[in-house]
Amino acid sequence: MLNEKVAIITGAAGGIGSAVARLLAQHGAVLVLTDIRSKELQELSETMKKSGVEVLAVEHDIREPESWKSLVEKVRKKYGRVDILINNAGVIQPGAAEEISQDDVHHQVSVNFLGTMNGCRAVLPIMKEQGSGKIVNVASLGGIVPMPGEAVYSATKSAIRGYSLSLYAELRNSPVGIAVVCPDSVDTPQLDYELQHDEAVLSFIGDPMKPEKVAKGILKAVRRKKPEVLVPSGMGVFCRIGMAFPKLYFSLLPLLEKIGSSTIRKRREKKKVSK
Repeated sequence: MLNEKVAIITGAAGGIGSAVARLLAQHGAVLVLTDIRSKELQELSETMKKSGVEVLAVEHDIREPESWKSLVEKVRKKYGRVDILINNAGVIQPGAAEEISQDDVHHQVSVNFLGTMNGCRAVLPIMKEQGSGKIVNVASLGGIVPMPGEAVYSATKSAIRGYSLSLYAELRNSPVGIAVVCPDSVDTPQLDYELQHDEAVLSFIGDPMKPEKVAKGILKAVRRKKPEVLVPSGMGVFCRIGMAFPKLYFSLLPLLEKIGSSTIRKRREKKKVSK
């Protein structure tokens, strides 16, 4: 149980973020929900408050260290501590590496990687001072295997994974824990956006998971002293093996791209029929 544990969740208004919020609430956590989408954030906050959940909603830009400083000060003033940080917020922009704009490159790097790093740096001093705490960073299986057509996104998720595992090693003798969660494709608005781009083939090689499944993986990471949680574990092991033998992975890549392209076409046709 997470009774009275103060948990910050970034990107809380999104599919995974809101699923994590609901699950942690069921286990008794006090929620600090953050997002840049103020309307959606307030709607989620009000819904959860009606269910009797203790919620603090804060509009927050994870790209800005000063925004993190302000957030942490608010949380400490109200609750006196920070027990859990879920660095969940993320963005994606598919496209050929040389064609996506410099702004889109910078946005993905600043949100996905630097935003995650900013969060870790903001809460680590507090957690060390209070002698406890857990940070969970959300990366992706696309941070383990290469993703043609989504190279910048893949690179940012790989950076999150590398940073998280390095922090795990750095903090291994401290009372502060850290873990990285690497999920496969998830049925969220982000995946709907990827569906509009032919380049995003590797995001569609299988049926997407529900956000609630990823939320369970994040809860597992909060509770256990594991450096990494793969969701689902079977596909995660496949990705690890693929990168242990890159030649094998790249030999399978044409087949994977064919499967992904076929899935994209079928999902687009299904959406047309449903309109």
